Amino acid sequence: MSVVLLVAAAQFYFIGRNFFYEMLNTFRNGLDISGPLAREIPLLNVLGDRFGSAVLIVLMFSVPLALAPMVTQGLFGGFHFTLENLAFKGSRLSPMAGLSRMFGMQSLIELGKSILKVITIGTIGFWFLMSNLPDILSLAESPFESAMESTGMLFLLTLLVLVGAVAILGAIDAFIQWRQHSQRMLMSKQEMKDEHKQTEGSPEVKARIRKMQQEMAQRGSVAQVEQAQVIIVNPKRFAVALRYDFEDGTAPKVLAKGTDAIAASIREKAEALGVPILTIPLLARALYFTSEIGAEIHSDLYRAVATVLSFVFQAAPGADLPEVEVPEELQFDANGRKTGARA
Repeated sequence: MSVVLLVAAAQFYFIGRNFFYEMLNTFRNGLDISGPLAREIPLLNVLGDRFGSAVLIVLMFSVPLALAPMVTQGLFGGFHFTLENLAFKGSRLSPMAGLSRMFGMQSLIELGKSILKVITIGTIGFWFLMSNLPDILSLAESPFESAMESTGMLFLLTLLVLVGAVAILGAIDAFIQWRQHSQRMLMSKQEMKDEHKQTEGSPEVKARIRKMQQEMAQRGSVAQVEQAQVIIVNPKRFAVALRYDFEDGTAPKVLAKGTDAIAASIREKAEALGVPILTIPLLARALYFTSEIGAEIHSDLYRAVATVLSFVFQAAPGADLPEVEVPEELQFDANGRKTGARA
């Protein structure tokens, strides 16, 4: 609406005078048809010529007004035309659906906004006309040409005032609708969690899958116990199989690890193969919670594991276990919580 009024005001301001005189001359010539009839020109041709000129002037003024809203829609929202909107829908003829749209909360809000706009614009227009009332009354005493020119100027000023008022109200309304749209687009914390679950997967499901993958890897690693040089146990809850490659000279690696049933399988296979099994609870838990199957042990456990391997390779049968020191920051309970000084 603001754009249409603005285009109309611009046309009146820049070429309104030309429109007025062209229309005035057209009507003056149109009222006098005696000359063409005296020359025996058909009446329909005369009327067509006279009205054709008037229609051309009207089109020159109205076509930009018709194009203005379409161009504005294309610039701000794009053109959206679908054939589905032309299809018949019974819901559009439903009285109840129509009443729900008419008396819904959003409809009442829009009605209140429209009434407020009409009252505001009407008040501004009435105030402007009353402030120019002396000039309006003086038009009756002015010559016709001067009166028409003053009327056109007064009409243009009134239109500009109304356009300004409508533009201000439209800007305020657009800002309010933008804020409401932004608030509707904001998601609550629960909605964000739900969307995260849908896009990334439920944390519970992912944790379950990760646990299953770990268990499968641990079961598969039991077969590597035959290559182990020592098994560190808790004694029953945890079991970790280690091997040190003298040729590579790298750090010891974890060949297998597991808890409960998998730990029992590791112990049984180690006993069958004759692999030494040492009960060192702190070290067993530290290795289990800080190392992965097939990877090297934690660097802070090098000294403790070196002590164990040295005992296995050099100690006489039946010798007492050496004292193994596990760093406080790598001491865990059965649930994986740190129990050392830094916990």
